[in-house]
Amino acid sequence: MRLRKFDLLFVLGALTVVIGVSLLPSPRDRNPMVPATANHRNLKSEADCLSCHASGGSRPLPVRHPKRPDCFHCHRAADGEGSAG
Repeated sequence: MRLRKFDLLFVLGALTVVIGVSLLPSPRDRNPMVPATANHRNLKSEADCLSCHASGGSRPLPVRHPKRPDCFHCHRAADGEGSAG
């Protein structure tokens, strides 16, 4: 089987799309890091976050914040260590 010019252009176009999508920033790159304060250094689970950031806590989440139960999926520790983040 011989490749035609159209086939070559299709493959190049598909590669361009794949490379372009892989270079897009992930949502995690745009989210703020977990602050490196004493209150945040010992976070081990999302329940620790909600002790302050629940609706009745001292620093509730903004109204437009997604209602996700997995804080560390989007936010990472400022020092890059541990599961917090």
